[in-house]
Amino acid sequence: IVPGLHNSGPDHWQSRWHRQHPHWQRVTGQRWQEPDLAAWSEQVASWLRANTEPVHIVAHSFGTLASLLAAQRYPQRVASLFLVATADPALLGIDETQLTMPAPVPGVVIGSRNDPWMSLSRLQHWQHIWGLPLHDAGLAGHLNTDSGHGDWPEGLDWLSELWQRLPSVQVA
Repeated sequence: IVPGLHNSGPDHWQSRWHRQHPHWQRVTGQRWQEPDLAAWSEQVASWLRANTEPVHIVAHSFGTLASLLAAQRYPQRVASLFLVATADPALLGIDETQLTMPAPVPGVVIGSRNDPWMSLSRLQHWQHIWGLPLHDAGLAGHLNTDSGHGDWPEGLDWLSELWQRLPSVQVA
């Protein structure tokens, strides 16, 4: 689990999923208030290097950008990417050229039509560059606690669908 800014609080779907699946790992040690893409992607990369088997990354918002960069560096350590409510790099002043490579592993991008952090047209632009399918969650906001996504069972269903498409994956 790779949270976004402010570490996806205790009522966020990522935190709830982590409590439901305590064997899932969660990236820690970020400066959660500072969107520093280099530092965040290095933290994710460090986490990837520490695992002996490829991992499935479940990332939210700014964490999706850090996860993509880390997966570019260590594709052999990543089994899949589940990228939810990606933050628009332009809104955060990030050099977009860092993110213009196809995703090196299978995955899916989940986004909504009214996310204040990424317009649907911009999300379609990015998912096309990354070569990942887009799951349109409708008018769902930023897919976080504020938009009413606490347990978010639909998200778990979509994650399960992704995993079922991959060879030899145990669905947790």
